[in-house]
Amino acid sequence: MSINRLEHTVIKNDHLFQAWKREESLAELESFLQFNWEQRSIFYEDRNPNTKQQFIKFLSHGDIKTHNYVGTITFNGEKLNIFPKVFRPLSVQCSDENLSLKHLMDNIVQWLEYCNRISYPFINIFGELSDSKDFLDLFITLYINMVLDAIDRGIYYQYEEETEDCKCIKGKFDVKDYFISKIPGGEYDRFSCTYSNFQADNMVNRIIKYTCMLLLNAASDKNSLKIRKIINKLDEVTFVRCVPQDCDNIRLSKMHRKYYSILNLSKMFLSNKTSTFDMDINDTYCFLFPMEQLFEGFVGGYLSEVLSDHDAKVELQKSDLNLIDDVIYKGQNLGPSNNMKQDIVVTTKNKMFVLDTKYKEITRFEDHDVKSIIRNEISQSDLYQMCEYARKRGVNDVYLLYPMNRYEDPENDFPCGISKSPTGNIFIHFIRIPFIFEENDFEELKKKLKRTILKIFDVN
Repeated sequence: MSINRLEHTVIKNDHLFQAWKREESLAELESFLQFNWEQRSIFYEDRNPNTKQQFIKFLSHGDIKTHNYVGTITFNGEKLNIFPKVFRPLSVQCSDENLSLKHLMDNIVQWLEYCNRISYPFINIFGELSDSKDFLDLFITLYINMVLDAIDRGIYYQYEEETEDCKCIKGKFDVKDYFISKIPGGEYDRFSCTYSNFQADNMVNRIIKYTCMLLLNAASDKNSLKIRKIINKLDEVTFVRCVPQDCDNIRLSKMHRKYYSILNLSKMFLSNKTSTFDMDINDTYCFLFPMEQLFEGFVGGYLSEVLSDHDAKVELQKSDLNLIDDVIYKGQNLGPSNNMKQDIVVTTKNKMFVLDTKYKEITRFEDHDVKSIIRNEISQSDLYQMCEYARKRGVNDVYLLYPMNRYEDPENDFPCGISKSPTGNIFIHFIRIPFIFEENDFEELKKKLKRTILKIFDVN
């Protein structure tokens, strides 16, 4: 059973799962979400400074409210799917219950393919991921494909220290043990030695093997076959229980960096399994993504792809300037302060553009009072921010990019606000861009977005 809801939606206690309604169950759910909140750096560096989990807000009377994180929470076998608010059509009546988990998953996977803000390589495996029945199955698919790709290139070997009694000295000889234990015992030809052995039975492979065994019962038939293949390849690796902290203790050389992604996913699965609830992974897991980062990352990544053919340089998260260039105290220059980070900076042959993505719903400009929309729906702090970006960069044009809702066609004209200044006018462009693709129609979204991008930069 599952509940589908949009971001920023209140769910009354009466509408919750029976297993979630009790005060004790909600307290357990909150603890579980807090545990996952503290592990979220596995996926992304969250800009949210809160130490208390922000996935769900727990209200009075047993009600809960979704925040700006989308994906799935499964707890006590019950599943809450949280959808982006822009999945809600502005002009079409659509019940939350009619929202499709498959549709959400397909969108997230496609966004992640272009997003450099999320720490997983989704490129080139969309075909397999698109067959996943839920987020757990999706990440199992991702995990085993990454593992198979790694071990098919060669199982990971590393030097492991071993200590044993040898007939001849090799490695490090324990002199103290020889004189205290061996000589008094008459074992003159036995030497306790510690040496390094290059072997596959190491902690990296033990973590992978244990994680695969953990996932075996939760995997689809297709994935189960692949998991058994991995386990067979790791036959000489010792089967031991592993915990999330084991993943943190691994140090890899540069040539084995790809294993960090595998270990991060292992940690995620182990974290859900070894939480204080210790339930079956089918019954309890959490996969949630911050929508601001998904929107920003997808737009930046796709914009980079489109403009690569037009002799334009695209820089994401550019942070080479400071709001305060120098701090002076008691005659001493303490250096710059308050670093400025722009989402996207585009440089063409003739011009520089500064763009900032804002994951906020605003009214469609066509057929509405544009001045009222800008006055009432555009954050004043965003306007101040863009004007300062323009001043520091020495540019005239800055762009605020907002997502369109479902079923919308791109607008033909973009409003522009002009901030007049003695040092030169600043043109603030307000643009709503396509973001949601309908089922099996991602190419259409890319065409619409490409047309909008080319129009912004006036390139053909």
